[in-house]
Amino acid sequence: MIPPAVRAVFGLEIRSLLRDVRTVLISVVLPVVLIPAILLASNFMEERQAEREDTRVYRLALTGPDSAFARGLIEGVLRTEGGEEGGAAGESGRFRLLDSADPLGDLEAGDLDLYLEAFTPDAWRETSAREESSVEVPGEFDGARVLRIRVHSSRGASRTGGETLRSHLLEVRESRRDSIMVQAGLPVAPEGIARVEEENVASDEEVQGERLGRFLTLILVGLMLLGGSAVATDTLAGEKERGTLTTLLTSAASRGEIVSGKLLAIMAVALAIALVQILNLWVYLGLGIIDPSQGFSVTISPGLALGLFMVYLPMVALTAAVLLLTSAHARSYKEAQLYMTPVLLGMSIPTLAPLLPGISLQSAVIVVPIANLSVGVRDLLVGQAHLPSLGVAWMVTAIVAAWFTVRSVRALHDEELITGDTSEAEFLGGPALFRKRVLLWFVGFWAVKFLFDVNVRFEDIRVTILVSVGLVFLLFPLILIQRFRLDPAQALALRRPHPGVWLGVAIGAPAGVFAAGTVMHLMDFVIPVPTELLENFGQTLFQEGIPAWQLILLVAVVPGITEELTFRGLLVHGLRRRFGPVALTLAVGIIFGLFHVDLFRIPVTAFLGVVLTAVTLMSGSIFPAIVWHVIHNGIIAWMGTRGVEAGEEAGWWMLGSMLLVALALAVIWRFRTPYPGVGRPGRMGRGTDGGTRPPT
Repeated sequence: MIPPAVRAVFGLEIRSLLRDVRTVLISVVLPVVLIPAILLASNFMEERQAEREDTRVYRLALTGPDSAFARGLIEGVLRTEGGEEGGAAGESGRFRLLDSADPLGDLEAGDLDLYLEAFTPDAWRETSAREESSVEVPGEFDGARVLRIRVHSSRGASRTGGETLRSHLLEVRESRRDSIMVQAGLPVAPEGIARVEEENVASDEEVQGERLGRFLTLILVGLMLLGGSAVATDTLAGEKERGTLTTLLTSAASRGEIVSGKLLAIMAVALAIALVQILNLWVYLGLGIIDPSQGFSVTISPGLALGLFMVYLPMVALTAAVLLLTSAHARSYKEAQLYMTPVLLGMSIPTLAPLLPGISLQSAVIVVPIANLSVGVRDLLVGQAHLPSLGVAWMVTAIVAAWFTVRSVRALHDEELITGDTSEAEFLGGPALFRKRVLLWFVGFWAVKFLFDVNVRFEDIRVTILVSVGLVFLLFPLILIQRFRLDPAQALALRRPHPGVWLGVAIGAPAGVFAAGTVMHLMDFVIPVPTELLENFGQTLFQEGIPAWQLILLVAVVPGITEELTFRGLLVHGLRRRFGPVALTLAVGIIFGLFHVDLFRIPVTAFLGVVLTAVTLMSGSIFPAIVWHVIHNGIIAWMGTRGVEAGEEAGWWMLGSMLLVALALAVIWRFRTPYPGVGRPGRMGRGTDGGTRPPT
């Protein structure tokens, strides 16, 4: 039974919502029209794409020492502007042959879509030697002609034309080769030799359900966050700014009832958004009102729609509680909007779990809120849901949602949070305010870093590392030190450690590489990491042509210094009074892992972060962690250049690496100089000397 005061506050919030046109548009109108808009837009784009492919003409030029050979070869694929068709082109692409004195210049200027270079064997050897081409012709084909297709990959027509021409040239080559084999007396048709048949046992419903399931939760959570945030930012942060919350607190309703009513209002909006989207899917896909494109052609039955709605219920409660807490920590409407950006990113990233190759609900993802239900929804749409695992995932997310709900109601009993009154730290500023705001700054930094890494790319991996790791992680602590007037030596733990600590570092840093490999090996049992993903990461990082000293500098020295200054320096300094040593070690390690957003890297980097934080807390200095980090990454860089992998060793070797890391930590503990002020908020003063002055 809902108390009358809670119902009254809830009704007030809903009436306020309906009177705000902007909030109604975001929370009600947008969710209603989004799904049909996506379906109609996908249909329109699919039809336009098919129309463009049928009518597109690719402008092609021929060049090179053997262009006459190329001209004769492409007669089978060339379709002229007047409609004369070769035998192999079919309907997948047209090519118009143009004369060009400067094909490369015309391609860059956009006057050509692509051009084909043809080389005799001698000409190719000279060209490849002069250009240091990475394309190598095997020795047994050293006397063969070479064709090179040049495209401008930033233009879609050029890129697609190159792929189409290459496909057609391969068809012509295969056709000529088969005719030669038949003329030579091959007793069977070439296509009958080692014939390979492929059959897809998945139905169209399963394929299309899997496609829709990859993005459905992302869309739904995004809408709930947008709609719910419009209510949440106004219901607490906005009322603090207007002063109306103080009036509400003087009413007969208790503080808990006021907060509960506001929470129910946000939850009602999120629930309505979820319900509207599920109904949209049933109405437009289940009843067939809109003829969807191929990617969305999945049947939503009433039972499936009801199942999806039930699965999303814990996500609704979790979203509402997180949004209310976020609004409570903001002092104004604009500040709440600023906080909503990292919240939106942080809650959207787990919804991308269905995009991971090979991810299954019967793995460690089952204990990751939001990610587990995202995978479960995909399985439901495919028709292959494992109901016991889905039930466990539902319970995990429901428990987390309940915890956040209780936290939001209890935390908002804090006078400062619910009224927006300025605390003593606000007046003092400096280090006192830094300790209060450090987590918010790191959340914002994580969001900015994530967006930067996604949108900013350099062709040279060295420039990417210098900017993304070197410059960004160096500027952030410097900005905060300046902003909060921190003592750099105290904030970054620039203290001299006991000499005996270096023995522990010498033992632990090399062993830590194989211990981290052990963690990766163990995690592979619960979250299998595709080999291709690891290979692509290694190829991106360890590119050919980069000198070894540059690789060591970029992969080991730069992150070893800048990341340690940020995490074991600034973050540890800011959180040292909030947690005890164990909790602080785990918190900093996990945050360090989350900054490496690749899912397969998070457990390993979090493990390294925990170890390095423990080293910093025991030594009281950042220098051992920096050296450990540099040695750790340096060994990995050396192994990567030689194709050696950690984590594939025998079980005894893996156990031995863990024991050596434990021994190293024991040595550091033996010569410890504890980090000042960790976990002792009641016994330390408020001085600007890093918290080591006793109270007066």
